[in-house]
Amino acid sequence: MTRSPEDLRALLVFPPQGHPTQPYLALPSLKAFLAQEGFPGATVWDLNLEAYETLLSGPRLTLATERIHERAQRWQSASAADLQPEDFDRFRLDADALAAGPYLSANIDRAKDLLRDKEAFYDRPTYLWAMRTFEAGLKHISTEYQPSLFTGHNYTQSTSIDSTEDLFAGVDHRTENMFREFYLEHALPRIEAEMPDVLGISVTYGSQMVPALTLASLVKERWPGIHITLGGGMLAYVGHRLSDAAPLFERIDSLAIYEGERPLLETCRAVATAGGVVRAQDADASELGVGTARGLPDLAGVANLIYHDGEAPRTNGDLLPMPIDELPTPDFSDLPLHLYYSGELVLPIAPARGCYFEKCGFCTLYTAIGPTFRERSVDRLVEDLQTLVERHQTPYFYFIMDDLPPLMAKRIPEAFEAAGLDIRWWCDARMEERIFDEHSLKRLHDAGCRKLMYGFEAGSQRLLDLVEKGVDLEEAERVIRNTHAAGISATLYTMVGLPTETREDADATRAFIVRNADHIGEISLQIFNLDMVSPMYRDPKRYGIARVLDDPRDLAEDEKPVNDLARYLEHESESGMTRPEIKTAFNSILGAATDALAALRGDNFLYYRYKSHIFLYLCRFGHNVFREEHHAPRRPGRAAPLASTNDLPDRVTLRADAGLVELPYSYGAVGERLDRIWSDPTPLGGVARSESRTRAGADPLPMTPCAVAYLGDDHRVIELGADAARLIDHAVDQGTQAALDLFGEDHRKGTASFLTKAVDMGLLVPGEGPTAPQSTP
Repeated sequence: MTRSPEDLRALLVFPPQGHPTQPYLALPSLKAFLAQEGFPGATVWDLNLEAYETLLSGPRLTLATERIHERAQRWQSASAADLQPEDFDRFRLDADALAAGPYLSANIDRAKDLLRDKEAFYDRPTYLWAMRTFEAGLKHISTEYQPSLFTGHNYTQSTSIDSTEDLFAGVDHRTENMFREFYLEHALPRIEAEMPDVLGISVTYGSQMVPALTLASLVKERWPGIHITLGGGMLAYVGHRLSDAAPLFERIDSLAIYEGERPLLETCRAVATAGGVVRAQDADASELGVGTARGLPDLAGVANLIYHDGEAPRTNGDLLPMPIDELPTPDFSDLPLHLYYSGELVLPIAPARGCYFEKCGFCTLYTAIGPTFRERSVDRLVEDLQTLVERHQTPYFYFIMDDLPPLMAKRIPEAFEAAGLDIRWWCDARMEERIFDEHSLKRLHDAGCRKLMYGFEAGSQRLLDLVEKGVDLEEAERVIRNTHAAGISATLYTMVGLPTETREDADATRAFIVRNADHIGEISLQIFNLDMVSPMYRDPKRYGIARVLDDPRDLAEDEKPVNDLARYLEHESESGMTRPEIKTAFNSILGAATDALAALRGDNFLYYRYKSHIFLYLCRFGHNVFREEHHAPRRPGRAAPLASTNDLPDRVTLRADAGLVELPYSYGAVGERLDRIWSDPTPLGGVARSESRTRAGADPLPMTPCAVAYLGDDHRVIELGADAARLIDHAVDQGTQAALDLFGEDHRKGTASFLTKAVDMGLLVPGEGPTAPQSTP
């Protein structure tokens, strides 16, 4: 028995974690291609967005608080024991979660709704409150699975994705892997109902490795007949090495390297020919069993595919690159486009694949999706955009490509004008004056371009020549200034620590940014890492690299590196800065850029972390919207500070958004012993994970009871003295005059001073009668 192409079901899943602000392009493109080739039964599922929606919901955050509270009981039952340094991080996070939990549970769903509201999104105070609440919710759900971190930019556990041993340990980890429970409750029921013949899982980012393999493992364990295939950009870097891992083909059936259209199509054909998976309604279901395969698909002829033939992994030969002008317009129809966390919908589209320059020694992007540069004709691009505008009623687009090709840049203004295409868009570009001069940039602005992200890399011409960047700095400076003059925001991709880079080179980068700050919208600053797919790795001497550390090429044939999936390797340059000196130079450039660019300061930085949000604000308010530093306004309705303790109101109540929690150890003292309290990973600086770390040599902390208050609307934690919670309870219940007598006449002045400060900071507000605080023991 075979399945007809019309009857074959392919479920294409984008797993956590990726930005939840706009849909991703790969799977809608694959769905459209399969339909064009006679397989209409493909469905796209953004499981990443569903994870954010589910985990960041009022009921789920309430459950998280309950679980954290249950776990935190050990702090209360410590029997006067000292808090050990290895517990500092968890204690501090637990304290934050217990204080913030009730507020976050009550407000997270409203915050998400406001981020999706077209008017509220563009109101700065509303946006900032909603975004801070959203990120506080992510911190809260992460605390339940601590030390795992789920943010808007990353997902990490204590286990590394750089080694197969650690990777699969993380997949199977029962307490750190937050997606196991989510999949069991939300993903597997849908998969059971649909019973796809092919389950395609996209792995675009390293942050998806553990979630993707977790889903595959659970599905393969329950329904072994579903053909599970992996694809996506991350596999271009680690796919071949991952396929050597013994556990992999116990959990999946195949993985595609580079472009996915034809490998997926041929895999679907092979699965259909083999009969697909048995479904509950099939006549042979009782005989064969639901979820079993009728036969093994013959994958020997599927190019760009790695699979297990029963004896060993097999790698099929490479396909010729796709002629992308023959590809259909992406089909986003399966996605809940109204649920992405942006005020307006931004859709991705790929006008080109690869890079027309293809020479930068550090770069891997032009190899990650297969060889050769190809661009879609501008006429086909116009057709795509017109179709998507009509289908989804949005004028906002992200052109995904390594850089805007010269001919396309020249033709777009005329073609868009002729088609009456009124859209707004942004993309990456090279700083070449032959493409981006004063005249052409104005025309691109008129054609809807609002942001160009330039590969700047460094302010040293010597370094740019070494890495074969093909950019002249004087020319680049004119391009940046003309970009700004045209009304387009210019972003500079910047690196520190290129091979042989000296402090003088780094200072030149710093000076370039400061000198052109009035014309730069933002920078994306990273420390250089040697990528194993880059030309630099293949020919290190050519680029001034003396030695690659832990280079797998130095191992014997039967040896395996510890970090066998690592994308990046440390290196030693023939000259230039050491690693500590590079970090110092990085901080110097970052500090100068922060001083010079308002986009990186204050509350503007929240927008920086979510690229769709920056873009939409640029479209609404113009390219100077982040030229001024912005901070959250004073909380509406807060009373003026009291003139003296004599002005204390007779009755007070806890602020409606506040929560109290009593703790057995000093909250502040624990924080002083941590290098970093909490930092959400952001693109800036290439931060790989967000983790609080105990300072080296920190001593245990003796039991010192205290209380903390969480002011929800401000997202602020305030540490109070040991008796503060008792005093606040008494003031709320009995009135301030009775509270002043609580600790006797000798302490009346200090008690009055504390209550006055509590009113001034907004923790207590005038009230008419007793209101019990939201206290968590």
